[in-house]
Amino acid sequence: MRVAAHPHQTDCASVLDLTAMTYRKHFFFTFLLSCVFLLMGASAVFAQQDQTLANGTNSGNRDYRIGPGDVLSITVAGEPDLKGTKVKVSQEGTIELLYIEKSVKVAGLTEQQATELLRKEFTVILKEPQVTIFIEEYHAQVVSIAGAVNKPKQVSLNREMRIYDLISDAGGLTDKAGNVIQLVRFRPTESMEIINLNDLIRKPELNRLLRDGDLINVPEAGIIYVTGNGVSKPGAFPLKEPIKLTAAIALAGGFTQDAKKKEVHLVRSNGADQSAATETIINYAEIEKDAGKDIVLKPYDVVMIPESNRGKQTRSLIQAFAGGLSSALGWGIFR
Repeated sequence: MRVAAHPHQTDCASVLDLTAMTYRKHFFFTFLLSCVFLLMGASAVFAQQDQTLANGTNSGNRDYRIGPGDVLSITVAGEPDLKGTKVKVSQEGTIELLYIEKSVKVAGLTEQQATELLRKEFTVILKEPQVTIFIEEYHAQVVSIAGAVNKPKQVSLNREMRIYDLISDAGGLTDKAGNVIQLVRFRPTESMEIINLNDLIRKPELNRLLRDGDLINVPEAGIIYVTGNGVSKPGAFPLKEPIKLTAAIALAGGFTQDAKKKEVHLVRSNGADQSAATETIINYAEIEKDAGKDIVLKPYDVVMIPESNRGKQTRSLIQAFAGGLSSALGWGIFR
């Protein structure tokens, strides 16, 4: 038997349904408003970021000082003859323009300062002239990079540039690059600062802001030579950082079995031309006993490790047999 619902129960259920529906509508409306405000806020943030990026992009050019060789694009609103007119700054730092009877000196001025100067010049014949100046080509201020880089070059200083920027623009360092760079400045006085590349990475303050006329030189690393029959892989090795005798021998593959370790020759010269060389005989066995006796090598040092007489005799026998002299050698041995 079906029991009829109490009138009050029906009313309560209806009220609950209505309340739930009203809550869902309110929640949905609130959610939509929140989305709208979020989107509006995000748009404002992105717009502000875009403006910041734009300002950052142009900030380097704002402080640039016009100089001889620069090419300017000049426009005066409402004057067809002065729309995008390109003029080159003379070696005297001046430009010639239509409607202005004299040469106008713009060298040493920023874009904004040059714009204001031309506006005053055009005021003589034009009412409230609207002048726009854009530096089309930069030639006045340059920095250079040379030495052990992939693309030594001269670069126009048309933006804020630091040491790392110029090295990157030059294609980076070559394998021959040493561990220091030289920053040579000619203005206001000539000076040179030597900066260790490892320090340049760790200390951002050493990444100097470059100025007109600066030169970065990247010297090649010094070379050390490890040679002789007493090492496995003799050769020349770049000296990018201080290296000791033990490490240099390790680079050359270590000693051979017959190496004469008690007679390691160290030939030291004054430079790459091998002038004024001195020779020192080193007993490597003493370094093995006392690491404090290890020697720090200098650029262009030559380390020569001979082999013992026994090793020479053995090698001579092998070469002789390989050369087809076994019969004569056998006679010499058994005579």
